[in-house]
Amino acid sequence: MNIKTSKLSTIAIISLLFFTMTAGICSAQGWSRKGKNELFGTIQMIGSEEIKYSFTDKLPVKLDIDSAPIYGIGYGYNITDHWNVNTDLLFGSADTDVQTISGSGFITVETKDMDYVLWNVNLDYNIWKSCFTPLVTGGIGIMDFGIDTTATGVMKVHESNFSYNLGAGVRWEIEDNLLIKVMYRSTWTEFGDANQDLQYDSFCLNVAYMY
Repeated sequence: MNIKTSKLSTIAIISLLFFTMTAGICSAQGWSRKGKNELFGTIQMIGSEEIKYSFTDKLPVKLDIDSAPIYGIGYGYNITDHWNVNTDLLFGSADTDVQTISGSGFITVETKDMDYVLWNVNLDYNIWKSCFTPLVTGGIGIMDFGIDTTATGVMKVHESNFSYNLGAGVRWEIEDNLLIKVMYRSTWTEFGDANQDLQYDSFCLNVAYMY
């Protein structure tokens, strides 16, 4: 994890402590989120990753992907006061060093943008029946990668693969129609010709309108 991601971790932890100390826990009596819909915008800081990519007829390459923010929109529905099903679609790109792998080591060839498209369907469990609650989440989705490069004759790398994620965080309903969620989430996926599965660690901030 690089310095930028570590700083974001510190900010997220401080934010969670602030919400915990300052949020007034509303009474469960006469209050319910059951049956309500949510429309939300989201920003997710996705972590850095290294991928060693192999080809049958070309030199292998290493993709050194920086951490980057990705943005999107989503929809959720509160099945009960505790269970929420939601889906989101996110877009973004990250600076990526494309390196050839040779007998003398890694040689940087060029820096390009790695484009992301992520689609997730998640099930959240809100632990407390209150306006402020910790939550756990898990789900599945599709993670799409794309990068154009001329390194070692490779013109384009593009894949769409199954992914799954697990996470935890807090939910705070500030007003009747306004809420925020702050979460830490890990997402696992694979690159078809890479030598390892990928794990992306990220921090997510959702701002939602509930109706």
